[in-house]
Amino acid sequence: MADLQVSLVDPKYINRVWDEVEPILGKSIGSAHGRYEMKDIFKEIVNFQQHLWVVFDGRKIIAALTTSFTDYPKKKVLSGNFLGGERIMRWRDPMLKTLESWAKDNDCDGLEMTGRDGFEKVLGPYGWTPEYVVFEKMFEERVNG
Repeated sequence: MADLQVSLVDPKYINRVWDEVEPILGKSIGSAHGRYEMKDIFKEIVNFQQHLWVVFDGRKIIAALTTSFTDYPKKKVLSGNFLGGERIMRWRDPMLKTLESWAKDNDCDGLEMTGRDGFEKVLGPYGWTPEYVVFEKMFEERVNG
């Protein structure tokens, strides 16, 4: 476990890690339901609209996450956008600690993330609570049009 390292990727170095990161994040792109393609995520990372976090196990990237700041009228939060990786319970603790620190350093009031029901088991022990479920209905003509 000592070999695990969580790191924010400076956008100018995205090309050094993208070949490893793209397939990891690509597993979560389906949850965007056509709102994003991988090229859109790449572009937002380059423009620092999304922040790319990676988990290294030695020299291998085993997980990746993107975040962004969401400014509500009364609060600012760090939002988790896309997540992929293997053995989440192995790197959950250092990732959550790093994200919480990053959020506080950037004057955020908290963190938020949407995800599958199973994330309650992963995040619940750290004080995260499921506040709502997102349901959606897409109009067929708009999806294919």
